[in-house]
Amino acid sequence: MSEPLNVVAAAPIIIAAGTATLAFGVGLLPGRFAKRHGPALTAMAGIIAAVVMSAVLWGDRQEAFGGGFRSDRFSLVLNMIFLGAAFLTLLLAWREPAAVDRRGEYAGLVMISVSGMMLVAGAGDLISIFLGIEILSVALYVLCALEIWRERSLESGLKYLITGAVGASILLYGLSLLFGATGSTSLETIGTALQGTSFTDEPLVIAAMALIAGGLAFKASAVPFHMWTPDVYEGAPTTVTAFMSTAVKAAAFAAFLRLFTGVMGDLQPDWSVAIAVLATASIVVGNVAALVQTNMKRMLAYSSIAQAGYLLIGVAAGSVDGAEAVLYYLIAYGLMTMAAFAVVIIREREVEEGDEIIALAGYGRARPVYGVVLTLAMLSLAGFPPLSGFIGKFLLFGSAVENDLTWLAIVGAVGSMVSLGYYLRVVAVAWMPQSDEEPRKLLTVPGPVALATVTCGVAIVAAALFASPLIDVCRGAAQSLLAP
Repeated sequence: MSEPLNVVAAAPIIIAAGTATLAFGVGLLPGRFAKRHGPALTAMAGIIAAVVMSAVLWGDRQEAFGGGFRSDRFSLVLNMIFLGAAFLTLLLAWREPAAVDRRGEYAGLVMISVSGMMLVAGAGDLISIFLGIEILSVALYVLCALEIWRERSLESGLKYLITGAVGASILLYGLSLLFGATGSTSLETIGTALQGTSFTDEPLVIAAMALIAGGLAFKASAVPFHMWTPDVYEGAPTTVTAFMSTAVKAAAFAAFLRLFTGVMGDLQPDWSVAIAVLATASIVVGNVAALVQTNMKRMLAYSSIAQAGYLLIGVAAGSVDGAEAVLYYLIAYGLMTMAAFAVVIIREREVEEGDEIIALAGYGRARPVYGVVLTLAMLSLAGFPPLSGFIGKFLLFGSAVENDLTWLAIVGAVGSMVSLGYYLRVVAVAWMPQSDEEPRKLLTVPGPVALATVTCGVAIVAAALFASPLIDVCRGAAQSLLAP
């Protein structure tokens, strides 16, 4: 159903954008409580309202703003991922040094970034995709550099800005060529124009798809467009890094699925090999580089690159099964990564070099609950059954086999085996006996931070226990992506 405005269909994104404005305003109010907790609580209330509205809209596709925005099951599932990541980020940022004097800016920028992500997921035309990616990116450039007293934070923001500008220009060039090849920015019209064609029929589409894949690969941290990831992840405030590694990756793959699986499904035999090559390179480089890292944030950055490779397997499949697998794995990956970063955030506040792997030595024995959460995160990222990470990889590799990409599934399986080398090392360090010569420094963990950490650990297990209904939801979302 298409209407000129239909603001009800766009209610979740309107709520998110409005909440960002309110968070900025609350941060300017007088009073200690308003300045310290008001922006975060305002943002959390807005997130809950957007989640409720997304649940209300669950059903058939609706269009808003003349078809420029879609509210369907695909975008609504992704809304839940973005909003969930934002809520956990705000909890983990309780008493975060980066937000001490800038709580209004912190909460507001997180919500602006979420608004951009939601625009990408529900995009109905090329302009919406590009605007959404730029909105989410500009907010993150500032968030990365929010700890202005740290040189590494400023460096992180600058590096992300420069590489993000390069990626955006490549993406925009590709979108422009796609418009030139089809004569429209509407995704529905583009899909109709490309039906029954091939790359050989439209040479301009080859260049368009190569540039679009490259531009989105920047945001997804896929090889060879991954160069910025380790430095930016290490330098940014850890709560921002956790948000980037989960929500931004989900937004990038929302765009991948919208454009490749949703619009150019008929051309899948032509572009799937190129996406498969990106996946293979990401799996190999990410896993091999992560083996030699001693810093948790850099290790998780290279892990993120490898995980992008696994997700690209589902994109390369170009089918409902592939899209379903990507959506489920994005949920699982978000929980696993948030759990890992949550423990790093707690440890960083206790010791000076808390983001080093060695700083976690014996931490599981000192704090068993957080040790279990970290262990669940590492084992699930490695793909240990029966955790949600294993189920997600099983679905991804299965979609590749069903679409004649068995060799790619084998690459993914081998990559998962290699990843055991660094994931299990973290588990071993966390549970190793602590030397009596070095007294352990433990601080009281703020309640919201503890809540977010334990919630992530429980959710990793819950996503496996209730995998069947969750997969059914993801399948419905994937089918709505391909619906005419």
